[in-house]
Amino acid sequence: MVSTYRILLAIQVSSFVNRLIYYIRRIPWIGKLLLPDTLYARTGLKKAASIAVFILGLFWAIANKFIYLGFVALYPVYELSDKGSLNDSLPLFLNILLPLSFGMGCIWNARVLETKRDKYIAVKLMRVRADRYMKATLTYRYVLFFISFLIALLVFIPLFGGTSLEALLVALSITMWRLVCEYGHLKLFERTGIVLIKNNAIVWLSIAAGGIAAYVPALLGNTHAYGSILVSLPAVAVVTVLGVAAAVLMFRYKLYLRAVNAATKRDDPLLNLGKMISDAQRADVESKAGDFDTETVVLQNGKASRRQGHDFLNELFFTRHRRLIRKPLLARLAIIGGAGAVGSVVMASLGLETEGWSLAVAAVFLPVLMFQLTVGDRLCRALFYNCDMPLMRYSFYREAAWRHFRIRLLRLCGMNLITGAALAAASTIVAFAAGMSLSTNELLLLWALILILSLLFSVHHLALYYLLQPYTTEMNSKNPLFFGAIMVVSAACWIPIILQPSLLSMTVGAAIVLVVYLLVAGILVRRIGPRTFRVK
Repeated sequence: MVSTYRILLAIQVSSFVNRLIYYIRRIPWIGKLLLPDTLYARTGLKKAASIAVFILGLFWAIANKFIYLGFVALYPVYELSDKGSLNDSLPLFLNILLPLSFGMGCIWNARVLETKRDKYIAVKLMRVRADRYMKATLTYRYVLFFISFLIALLVFIPLFGGTSLEALLVALSITMWRLVCEYGHLKLFERTGIVLIKNNAIVWLSIAAGGIAAYVPALLGNTHAYGSILVSLPAVAVVTVLGVAAAVLMFRYKLYLRAVNAATKRDDPLLNLGKMISDAQRADVESKAGDFDTETVVLQNGKASRRQGHDFLNELFFTRHRRLIRKPLLARLAIIGGAGAVGSVVMASLGLETEGWSLAVAAVFLPVLMFQLTVGDRLCRALFYNCDMPLMRYSFYREAAWRHFRIRLLRLCGMNLITGAALAAASTIVAFAAGMSLSTNELLLLWALILILSLLFSVHHLALYYLLQPYTTEMNSKNPLFFGAIMVVSAACWIPIILQPSLLSMTVGAAIVLVVYLLVAGILVRRIGPRTFRVK
């Protein structure tokens, strides 16, 4: 089992290192100077990288649990309890942890049937036996899960007045229950063919239900310590027995190949590429068939005929694919509207204590929220697959990257400004319903901040598309520099939550970042865009 995991780790690291070398070497001016192409054959380097990745994986697993417990449990408990002391808050901590980690997590975070590129490469290409692969990965996953969770709980639970024994019991009960649920996913698939984690409706309903069960009772003043079941010796003993039994049954399971085939079939880039392309073409044909009449009307009315060159091309694209483009925007507007309506009713009817809360206090969460709500990535994918991919092969189109970058940036900014305005309006209505004290200055700054963030993330997504162009003809994205840039910006969105700046400081800071980002992106797209905006 250890040797199998070493092979899997080597495959994963080699694949990543090769992609990283490839994309770094494509950086204009300095890429080939930094990394010679002989690095592809440096197996010793890749072995060292495997060791480094393994060690970093251990540290990240522990850090991940600290971040998770800090944001979903420690911070809410601190806000809901006496802020002067966390002592005697263990029941509330466990009440939050029970539905999130013990309940919800076992539905959406199961690994036995998850679709992974590494799983496909190992089992389908490298011919690693499916049972060996699953046993090695599941063993590593849950040993590391238990150890990292235990380390984090040994730090957090004493803060709430608990003991080290209670930390051990919580980690053990959650880990054992996850094993039981993994086996449940496996048996459900065996008997019905259902892959539960691919059912988005069930997954999102479970996440919503878990969040409601975790936080609403505390907001309503419920003091019943039902989460104490996680530290109840009889309950932990029963769950441990069930978990051990599930582990034994999974170790003896004979049908892993069927489960792996189901998990990799959908994303199989070799066996199912033709089906994926035909499905995408069929969807495009259906979209175009429904849009032909409208497009004809637009052309006859002269809206597009008055345009020339790239303006004309982009007008045709946005007209023909308007349903594809508007769908994510309308979905976000519906979510914002629904959440605003529900939030207003709940806040007005429950009469929750809002002293110490204001729009300025809640504004620190806006960067994270707006990063998720903007539609940049979806639009860039639509542009690549339906317009840019065949044209990128021609130098005249790449040379004009700066021209169509400006045209598309205006479109994208318009879409995200609509989303931002909807969020600002919903936030204002919820704040009024909650009885928060609102000043004109706060409202103006809040609206300004949201709209500035809408513009900032519009520039961010489109600039990355033109400068890194992560999408390939295989309908996926493999550029590690692109993922690295996304992770850096995503992490930066959490900085205001940690630093707690004032609303004025956030607004001014976001405006400065927007201006600098726009200038830098414009200069880079103009100078190196023709070389980076190409088909991979």
